[in-house]
Amino acid sequence: MDPQIYKFLHLVGLIIFLLGLGGAIAATKETFKPYAILHGVGMFLMLLGGFGMQAKFHYNIMSPGIVTKLLIWLVLGGLLVVAKRQVLPKGALWAIIITLSSIAAYLGLFKALSFV
Repeated sequence: MDPQIYKFLHLVGLIIFLLGLGGAIAATKETFKPYAILHGVGMFLMLLGGFGMQAKFHYNIMSPGIVTKLLIWLVLGGLLVVAKRQVLPKGALWAIIITLSSIAAYLGLFKALSFV
């Protein structure tokens, strides 16, 4: 399969994931479920695209850049629970999401390839 398809899946997954997470932060308990579904579908597409690229380009899965991106992926996935339980203020959640997403984008664009 063309590597561009994996990149496309990864980015579409990111868009769906962030839409779901943002909606979950703003949602009430009655309207939370559709955003949680979007969150999960987006995470799956990101994982599918990411591992597809890793396999296609023969990246070392244990490279620091890829391991860091996976850890960020896990933390962002866990933020759905934080959003549902409203443990943190919404502003703090947004700051965490923007920071972690920016770090992951930086690693994907500039650093992940250099750790191969």
